[in-house]
Amino acid sequence: MGHAHHFLSRLDRVTFPHVEFALALYRDHDLVRFILGVAKLPEGAERVAISLEDPVRGPFLVVTREGRFVTCLGEGMSPGDLPVLTRGHLDALMDKGEDLRARLRAAVEVVQSKGGSGKLIDLLLKAGPILAREDFVAVSALQPILSKKLLAAYFAATTRLEDLRQSVFKIERPKPASFAALRTYWDTFWSLGHLAIVSMLDGKALVEEITEHIGAPGVSFAWGPTRQGNSMLALRGAWAVAKAGKVQMKPCKEMWDGAESPLKLFTGAVSLVALGCRHARLREEARKAIVTRGATPFAYFTDEQLVIVREVSAMGFDNPEALADIQREIGAKMAVHWSKMAGEDATMPFERVEDVPEDLAMTLATHQLGSFLHDRDRMLALLACVPWVARAEPEQLFLPRAFTGAIRVKWSPEETVGLIEPLRRHYREADESYRLSRRDIPTRQGPCPCGSGKKYKRCCGQDARS
Repeated sequence: MGHAHHFLSRLDRVTFPHVEFALALYRDHDLVRFILGVAKLPEGAERVAISLEDPVRGPFLVVTREGRFVTCLGEGMSPGDLPVLTRGHLDALMDKGEDLRARLRAAVEVVQSKGGSGKLIDLLLKAGPILAREDFVAVSALQPILSKKLLAAYFAATTRLEDLRQSVFKIERPKPASFAALRTYWDTFWSLGHLAIVSMLDGKALVEEITEHIGAPGVSFAWGPTRQGNSMLALRGAWAVAKAGKVQMKPCKEMWDGAESPLKLFTGAVSLVALGCRHARLREEARKAIVTRGATPFAYFTDEQLVIVREVSAMGFDNPEALADIQREIGAKMAVHWSKMAGEDATMPFERVEDVPEDLAMTLATHQLGSFLHDRDRMLALLACVPWVARAEPEQLFLPRAFTGAIRVKWSPEETVGLIEPLRRHYREADESYRLSRRDIPTRQGPCPCGSGKKYKRCCGQDARS
């Protein structure tokens, strides 16, 4: 009580607007404790000076590390050797705190309406491709509590898909015995995209914390989603990379420079563009990496396709507005199409592209559910969306329930088979390309390619061993 009385008696040192602001903080103990908890105060600092205006001249609020208000220092009064929390930093942390409160309110609503906190996790894991924006906001309230577990789940989902792929790739005509594996693959596939966003909400801070213990990540965070060959997942992987920031530059450049498959080439491209578009200080480095790459080393990915990837990626740095126009048109056309699918059930019916709100069109364009691997238009559409996605708020990557309410992507075993077919084709082509590349390599028992008529092992093969 002593601290509080002393603090209140010193408010006459500041102007009335500062008094109002100081009292608002004083009454919101939970917010102040949150701010001090995430402000990264120096170890051993028992008190901190919160600047209400100028970081040097003040005025300042002096509070303890636990959030108790001690005194108020008028403008020109020195805080001494106390660490200073600037007004800009304070405002940013307050916004973050209010955002978390909104997410928690949404989480409470979902728990109350759907029965139990476990339903929040179920939304991530079983909602399929259409997870409503309101539900994502509710789920995201778990991120500060479960940040490392959510990130681990993100990586685990990629590994699980790789394990499941060995069995589901063999299924062309589903039978009841295969239904469970196909459903598991479907749920894991789409949950990977949701986890890419929710696990990286505080991406930079989380990655920095992990880096202190295990070193910098050695692979692009977009690799897991992009390697599935799906446009929607690839865009969410790009967002995750952008949120992680500079620590992802090296592994993304290495993936682009050393790409030995279209999937790695696309991963490198979307990752570098996302980094350059979200972080101005990384733009030139990302641009240089994109435009200087040499010819493609894989036979089933043409030079023309490589040129498209490079040129559209470079446009993301130089003319993102043009790509935004393309994205807006794609999304508006999708809205009209989805409205027709919903028919009379459509809560947001659109008959013309001109009627579609821009924010809905931009979000819907990121919900391209098909594969970009064998479709030039889908490839272009994917690349066109990356600059906007890199800068987007996480909620913008999810559709509002008012639109998704009438859209049902019902699962069936055939849906999973259709989902994996482009990827199955990709690996077939990769294997064929590899076999073709090996034809000119002589075997030890085969004829020597020099034309001597001898076996390779008794001719040039001997020289190769010596």
